[in-house]
Amino acid sequence: MLNAHGMEVEITRQDDHTLRLHLRIFGDIAYDDFREMERHLERELATMEQPRILALVDLTGFSGWEARAFWEDIRFTQKHGDEFSRLAIVGCNLKEKIMATLVDWFMLGSQVEYFESRREAEAWLDGEQP
Repeated sequence: MLNAHGMEVEITRQDDHTLRLHLRIFGDIAYDDFREMERHLERELATMEQPRILALVDLTGFSGWEARAFWEDIRFTQKHGDEFSRLAIVGCNLKEKIMATLVDWFMLGSQVEYFESRREAEAWLDGEQP
């Protein structure tokens, strides 16, 4: 049986210091998928002074990680975690809610919130209260 997996990535520069990052993850995160996103994001960050990232991560189709992708995610968070000002995690079950709590513990300089509605997550990223 062929299981679909992947990561849809959209990066938009809002101004000289702010990037908007949208990720939709489905299936298991493969190392190559994560590295491709990481390289693209790092290219954008390299052109900015004191960047901040507003991110929305949609985990509603997420299953899990390849072990290598999980460790790469940890390394990436250590390197760039302070650049995230807000991280909205959209999910639909307890596993994703727990993941949002764990991410919040590791990203001390960031605001991390869990949502079951993408619309509410977008509003929160825009500074509106859901």
